[in-house]
Amino acid sequence: MRATDCRTNDLNNPMGIGDPHPRLSWKDTDGIRQTAYEVRTEKNGMPDWNSGKVETASIACIYDGSLSSRDRVQWRVRLYDENGNAGEWSEWNYFEMGLLQPEDWTAKWIVGQGTDKEERLPADCFRKCFPVNRKVERARLYITPCGVYEACLNGQKVGRAVLTPGCTEYEKRLQVQTWDVTSLMQEENTLDVTVGDSWYKGKLGCDGEEYFFGQQTKLLAQLELSFADGSRQVLGTDESFLWSNDGPVGYNDLKDGIQLDLNRVPSFSGHAQRAESSFPLVCQEGPYITEHEAFVPQVLRTPSGRTVLDFGQNIAGYVRFNRKGLPGQHISLRLGETLDNGEFTQENFTTLPQRGKSIDQKIEVICDGEHAPVFPVFFYAGFRYALVEGMDQVEPEDFTAVAIYSDLAFTCQFTCSNEKVNQFVRNTVWSEKSNFVDIPTDCPQRERAGWTGDAQVFARTATYLADTAPFFRKWLRDVRDCQREDGRVDNICPKEQRPTSQDFLNGSVGWADAAVIIPYTLWKTYGNERFITENLPLMLAWREYVMHAAADKSIYQMPDAHPMKAAMGPYLLGDTPYAKYIVESGFHWGEWSEPAGVLDHDIITEMTRPKQEENAAYMHYSMGMLSEMLDAVSRHEEAALCREYADGAKEAYLYHFVKDNDIDSQRQCKLVRPLAMGLLDGEAEKNVAARLNETCVQRKYRIGTGFLSTPFILPVLAEHGYVETAYRMLENEVEPGWLAMVRQGATTVWESYNGYDENGHPFKTSFNHYSPGAVVSFLFSHVAGIQIMGERRFRIRPFPGGSLTKAEVFWDSPYGSVKAAWTLESGIFRFTTEIPSNCEAEIVLSDGFHQVGPGTYHWCLCEEEVRNA
Repeated sequence: MRATDCRTNDLNNPMGIGDPHPRLSWKDTDGIRQTAYEVRTEKNGMPDWNSGKVETASIACIYDGSLSSRDRVQWRVRLYDENGNAGEWSEWNYFEMGLLQPEDWTAKWIVGQGTDKEERLPADCFRKCFPVNRKVERARLYITPCGVYEACLNGQKVGRAVLTPGCTEYEKRLQVQTWDVTSLMQEENTLDVTVGDSWYKGKLGCDGEEYFFGQQTKLLAQLELSFADGSRQVLGTDESFLWSNDGPVGYNDLKDGIQLDLNRVPSFSGHAQRAESSFPLVCQEGPYITEHEAFVPQVLRTPSGRTVLDFGQNIAGYVRFNRKGLPGQHISLRLGETLDNGEFTQENFTTLPQRGKSIDQKIEVICDGEHAPVFPVFFYAGFRYALVEGMDQVEPEDFTAVAIYSDLAFTCQFTCSNEKVNQFVRNTVWSEKSNFVDIPTDCPQRERAGWTGDAQVFARTATYLADTAPFFRKWLRDVRDCQREDGRVDNICPKEQRPTSQDFLNGSVGWADAAVIIPYTLWKTYGNERFITENLPLMLAWREYVMHAAADKSIYQMPDAHPMKAAMGPYLLGDTPYAKYIVESGFHWGEWSEPAGVLDHDIITEMTRPKQEENAAYMHYSMGMLSEMLDAVSRHEEAALCREYADGAKEAYLYHFVKDNDIDSQRQCKLVRPLAMGLLDGEAEKNVAARLNETCVQRKYRIGTGFLSTPFILPVLAEHGYVETAYRMLENEVEPGWLAMVRQGATTVWESYNGYDENGHPFKTSFNHYSPGAVVSFLFSHVAGIQIMGERRFRIRPFPGGSLTKAEVFWDSPYGSVKAAWTLESGIFRFTTEIPSNCEAEIVLSDGFHQVGPGTYHWCLCEEEVRNA
């Protein structure tokens, strides 16, 4: 037995980490069962910590040596199989520490000779020239800006990341990157760093806030050189750095675009100035944003005679110019997601124009006739199409679209006999790629906001599609940074709006619950208790906030004439035995974005009503998860309190919302939610499931849920015996339905199931919004049947149905490759599954339960029995 895919804190050979006790993990292969492991390490070339032989099947351990700034640790692991035999050692892996202490820094923050007023300026260009007269054994560049940077050493780009240092709550932490630049060193050296506006200074969120974190970009960089004789040389940013902002990069905005004049070369005619910054520095925590797929366009001529590039895929990224152009030629590209009857449009970017803001998504270039435009990545867009202006003749090879997203390993492949379903899976993958750009955004063009509600409904699907552990670990720290003193969790993390009268919108049920649901999902998927321990302060503070919110019944004491009491009075529950378990105060988004025709009143009325049903359900759901996590880390007394609230909320739900063992509602969300969250038992469960099925049939198998309940509806139907209803909803091609997007030509998931009106005009909606794609988890967990039940444990239970004659999932899970595949042919159901080394699975088929270990298994059963099971 041997170890493969070794990771440190879920990252592959990370540079510049800050965790003094990182988690080392691996996958088992070529064996049945691991009975022990042994980890050996070397630190800075010398023998270091040794775990010894640890008798366990666990595939991770915590490094328990002593670490300081700059330490480089190599590690490898060997495994012992079920017979106690030692396997071969894994390859050497490594991690390197960043600068951990403030005293490690001799560099100073610097700025250009610009202004600290609220104005948008060209990018700052900094330069340092220096000789090195000895052979460099090791060179490290530690760097971060207030803004976003691109560094070049001797004309070569440093690292392959873009949009560094990413997006954080700057007042709480600013990430520092560590780059190995040893191979770039020469005798005479030039370090160039260009700094743009980005999240720090540019437009943010739906309102287009500017200067949110500051008015002037800054730079902090420290280059450390180590020589063979043990000596060191340190060059840090200070007033000796040259500066100018007359280089090719002019206006630059993360959302609006970038202006580039190739006729301009930075003069470096001035010197940098010292600056101050109070932002706490931390080492890089998550995966970098990097470039990925590239697309060559088709050239279209619109009905009005304009030239448009169609890259064939909606992405988050930018366009590279491959043509030099003529001296002085002005070329511009405006980027958008869709066409309006063949014409380029950005009209679906809705809210900002109404608020006096704009989203241009525009690249402007003035050519010099000698160079193809190559520019720092200080801008990205959500787009499929580009309107070209300033060129008479356009060839496809003149441009390339480049997709960018966080450097995640996409781990799952799904195929079935319905090609439209396959396309929807591909669309969902692309929406995850487009919106996992350092934080989980709602859309890559209009808002780019880290909505907690969107992230929590999609988290389980995301963990199937990609290895999201390091990505979510970083973002959960953003969520912790944004948490209020009273424990309230913001709807958007990191923040992108100053305090306004709309602050009451934060802490919404189902959105704030991401503080518990996402750590729970990650813990269950990856078997890593650090998702619990790191987020305990977040989760416990959230618990206190929710408990206090539930206890707050002050609205009952208001005079009846009070506007709030008058508005909410008809919907208040009154004094009941279970009042302490239901939140009645505050604003809550509720079942956001239900399809048209579901509500019997307008959306504004729905938004202003209290959400007791949703609050009771999520109180039970999230408190139950939290109690399980607290028990797992031996916090049993606190777990008991959570169980009290989970059980009390269930009793409250049954008391207020279930009458005569039924729920009298035609809204699918009101029926799905209690079934999915374990609020019903016995006859009530049976009756509500039957009513849900009836509503689906009455709606002609069209989806009727909003954001919160969409991930649950198909699993709930299948698990309660309505498999064919679930499949008819899945395969429905009439809006609202997932395949309606595919029928209309979607290459990503849309915010709305219908993108165009009857005249072919696009609706004002996002055409790249992963939330409705949360249904894809049903394809993995139920169609193919792979469910992860905890560390190294699977449950395999396929639910064949609909028009499908075959389905297959291959998942490179956190514990190794698992596969489930079935076919239906001539009345025979053939099923194959593969279980990875050191794992076990419960196979549930019509012929019973099968407890199995690693290996490949085949079944051949009667189709009729399988469908009726």
